[in-house]
Amino acid sequence: MSKRIAIVGGGMTGLSAADVLSRAGAACTVYEQQPVVGGLAGSFQVNGAYLEKFYHHLFTSDLAMVELIQRLGLGDRLEWLPTTNSYYVNRIYRLSTPLDLLRFSRISLVDRVRLGILYLRTRFVRDWKALEAITARDWLVAMAGERVYEAVWEPLLRGKFGRYADQVAAVWMWNKLKLRGSSRGGKQQEMLGYLRGGFGQVLTTWEERLRSQDVEFRLACPVEEVRIEGGRATGVVTAEGFAPYDAVLVTTAPALFARLAPGLPAEYRERLERIEYLANVCLVMELDRSLSDTYWLNVGDPTIPFTGVIEHTNMQRPEEYGGARLAYLSRYLDPSDPYYGMEAEELLAAYMPHLQKMFRGFERSWVKRAWAWRERYTQPVITRHYSDLKPPYRAPADDLWLCSMAQVYPEDRGMNYAVASGRRVAEEMLTEG
Repeated sequence: MSKRIAIVGGGMTGLSAADVLSRAGAACTVYEQQPVVGGLAGSFQVNGAYLEKFYHHLFTSDLAMVELIQRLGLGDRLEWLPTTNSYYVNRIYRLSTPLDLLRFSRISLVDRVRLGILYLRTRFVRDWKALEAITARDWLVAMAGERVYEAVWEPLLRGKFGRYADQVAAVWMWNKLKLRGSSRGGKQQEMLGYLRGGFGQVLTTWEERLRSQDVEFRLACPVEEVRIEGGRATGVVTAEGFAPYDAVLVTTAPALFARLAPGLPAEYRERLERIEYLANVCLVMELDRSLSDTYWLNVGDPTIPFTGVIEHTNMQRPEEYGGARLAYLSRYLDPSDPYYGMEAEELLAAYMPHLQKMFRGFERSWVKRAWAWRERYTQPVITRHYSDLKPPYRAPADDLWLCSMAQVYPEDRGMNYAVASGRRVAEEMLTEG
């Protein structure tokens, strides 16, 4: 294949597609609006080590990402580690093992059993399409009862999805439970994967590998338009003008694609714009001590403005980061939410009363440094019958393709599915010429 292909977006999907296409002989150019590659998997430096801007880990089923790490020669750094999960409402409840669940006094013993049965039954669901017509709420109530839903699941769904909470499909909830349930060791403790030194090593090594395969990178070079003429994609427009290509692959959110390609049919663009996305703002704190002994703390208190506390150094050793303790505070939100525009110190000030409520003795002096990272398109809102809305890879114009996290359904977004879907769309492009 000797085609010249433009890839819009230098996240892991775009890199994965460029990898497959360039090894097949295509001349690929990756356009990325940021000065570095990575997208939502991007990293920054903390005391000389990579740390992801938005928390990341691997599940044992994330085979595409594991294969990539091995292929890049980084396999000796991949560690599978036991982690702890907890739930906060008035206090922290450990929920890592079946025994923890039996001690979960937030609900009655009968409801604890129902909650445990829900986790077990989730593993045996094979036909996810049967869940497409059901909301997450109705499915959870049917599986575990109204009391369990109101005490456990409703605060989490509303905390994450806000006004969309009652529209989220059962398929999304089932997949979340399935993933976490399948990533457990012999003692039923969750085992998660992390690359010692940070996943940023994957990005830097991969970029070097791709450059050696003659992939061209146009960084800090946003695409302003995907040009469509005579029913086919002819190239891209940047601040430097029009660049012709034989094919174009776009890896942005569908709504962005609709704006980038005004030459697409109106009904198709309207379909893309119907796929809603939540934004995310993530406050990362460098602390002089640990907040708790939990890695992943779900927040079930609706008065608290963040949905999770992910204490990274309860999975990775603080010594990797110069002895610092590192924690993420994650909030999903509409981009119009005032929290979305706050800088690190503003977020920390807004979160202080809640941190003091959650963690005994918490003081501002515990926080040595803080960073705020935000991204407009992070979580697609998976509604009922989403498969009817999900666009195919091939767009309704010749030589034009779309591959985004909105298309990994029934799976959910993540590095693994970015890598896997990038491969799939590239293989489809090669097959169809």
